[in-house]
Formats: sequence, structure tokens, C-alpha cells
Amino acid sequence: MTTHRLCSIHEIEEETSKEFMVPDDSEGQSVFAVKKDGVISVFANTCPHLGIPLNIQPDGFLDMEKNFVICSTHGALFKLDDGECVHGPCLGKNLTPISYEIIGEDLFVSKGL
Repeated sequence: MTTHRLCSIHEIEEETSKEFMVPDDSEGQSVFAVKKDGVISVFANTCPHLGIPLNIQPDGFLDMEKNFVICSTHGALFKLDDGECVHGPCLGKNLTPISYEIIGEDLFVSKGL
């Protein structure tokens, strides 16, 4: 399986999120990475409740306190480490995690997730 470079790990600042388009067989898949306490997590940009993108604004995936991923449509909150919904209509469901690899200082995901 081939990999796709998302960015340098330094391009994702602490307590921020960043959206990427990963090429696949059709239009591509939107994914996002978050960094908190130096730990990066990557998820598919899809709400498990409605199947729609989580963000309205580019790179806007975190709540005001930067402790949770938030769905901009209905305010569901998801844990940063494993994507578990802890508040909202999809309580107990999870965001889809995306496996990634850090090679040197670059963040990679598998192409055709």
C-alpha cells in the first residue's frame, strides 16, 4: 500500500487541528490531525451521527477550550485521543481513526484509506 504525506509534524501547532485531502479512487477523503500535549491523532472528517463533515471553517475541529473535537452541526464532543463521543446525539460512538506514521519529521497516512 502506498502512503501519502500530510505535512511536517511542526506544521500542526500545539492545541490546533489541520485538515487534509487524501487521494483515493474517487474525489479524495478529508481527514484531520489534532495535536495536544505533543500527541498527534488523525481521524476521518465524518460525523458518526450524520455522516457529514465535522467542520464548517477550514481547520476548525476543536472546541473553544481545545479539549475536544466538536461537530459544528450539532455540538457533539469527541475525545482527542480515541475519538469517542462523550456528549451529543452520537454518545458512545467514535470518530474513525486513521492510521498514520511519522517518518523523520513528516506525517504520513496510507493512500486509499
